[in-house]
Amino acid sequence: MKTGRDFILLAIFLIAMAAAAHSAAPGPVTLQEKDRGKTITLQVGEKLLLYLRNPGSGGYNTNPPIFNATVLELVSQKKMPRDPQKPPLPGDFGQFYYEWAAKGRGETDIIINIHRPWEKKAPEEYWRVKVRVE
Repeated sequence: MKTGRDFILLAIFLIAMAAAAHSAAPGPVTLQEKDRGKTITLQVGEKLLLYLRNPGSGGYNTNPPIFNATVLELVSQKKMPRDPQKPPLPGDFGQFYYEWAAKGRGETDIIINIHRPWEKKAPEEYWRVKVRVE
């Protein structure tokens, strides 16, 4: 009898562990400059992190990201300095960090444009991805 009870307890434990793993929110999706042009699929509630090189070495400033706010919510953005633990490199102005949360089902592009303040031409596209939220 004891082995039958142990088997049932083990089965209940394994089912509970599988349910807990399934209900846990998936980890964030992390993108970098090399991911430009990709299509990303997220689940509602999932996080999207983006690390981009600061293009300040060319005198560029970034514009606020363009995206559909019914699909994604911009949770955080910051300008990060270069890594002080590494020797300085020419043109290393650190990184930009963005964090979005998938808010609702749909599809949107994330577009980040850059511009030089003294130039009269329209901003240039610096980085873009397509995001699908299911």
